[in-house]
Amino acid sequence: MLNQLALPFLVLGGCTALMILKDLLRHPHPVAVMNIIWPVTGLYMPFIGWIAWWYLGRKPSQQQKLALLVPQEIRSNAGWQTIFISTSLSAAACIFGDIMTIPIVTLLKQFAFNPTMGIQALICIIVSLFIGLLFQFLAIRQREKHSFGGALLLALKTEIFPLLIYQLGIFIFMALALKFVLHEQVNPLLVAFWFMLQLAIMIGFIFSWPANHFLIKRGLNPAV
Repeated sequence: MLNQLALPFLVLGGCTALMILKDLLRHPHPVAVMNIIWPVTGLYMPFIGWIAWWYLGRKPSQQQKLALLVPQEIRSNAGWQTIFISTSLSAAACIFGDIMTIPIVTLLKQFAFNPTMGIQALICIIVSLFIGLLFQFLAIRQREKHSFGGALLLALKTEIFPLLIYQLGIFIFMALALKFVLHEQVNPLLVAFWFMLQLAIMIGFIFSWPANHFLIKRGLNPAV
């Protein structure tokens, strides 16, 4: 029953990502890193991600308006559009972190080291933080005339807090899913595992929304 429900959601997520990617190939986003973020958004937000893309990213005029936001303007521009885009960056970092953690854990097991769930979670957080900082750093460097060190420092200030909150939401949901749905099986070959991860990313999005709103209202998150 779960597989019958999971498979359509996963397929629809893939189709949503491909639809967004098709538009981006024709009209690339002015902030280069968003050409990665938007298709990833479609993966964990079937159809909803495409609606968000249609209204927030597909129109060149809207792209330009949101892409050129600077910290001084954000204090009065903490609308849902800005928060959604900022949160989607954390989401993409978490997705890449989760996906990259699986081969890392598999490799560790090949060397007779069986990491506990706590260690796996720590690896996932570290990888996600690195990717999130990279995304934020690239966006800041493109949009603002900061030095390398200044852009890196600003990325640290703006990405660590919402990303940690995002991962908290993911871990809470996955812990419950592993206990009550997956029966402690972390198996990438199971359709149900990827469906639970897809839902966990959505839950993390909800968790991280207030954190990004908090930073944006105070001009601390430059929002890509």
